[in-house]
Amino acid sequence: MKISYFSWLRTKTGVPNEEIILPAQCRTVDDLVRHLAARYPALAEIADARGSMRFTVNRRYVENSHELASDDEVGLFPPVTGG
Repeated sequence: MKISYFSWLRTKTGVPNEEIILPAQCRTVDDLVRHLAARYPALAEIADARGSMRFTVNRRYVENSHELASDDEVGLFPPVTGG
């Protein structure tokens, strides 16, 4: 599975993208985000803010309950703030 981090999420993870083997316990985007938050503690506070992140799977926006497949491409987008 390919994962891309956008905007300042790249700073939180230290990488713009990566390829991982989808863990068996990760069935949904929400499961994947929890898994990634365990790997990258700086993501944990963002992951806990329900509804603040946006996700794409194979370049289509999806909800965090979207089911994943091992060959999906997932994009993680940080919360947007304005001013």
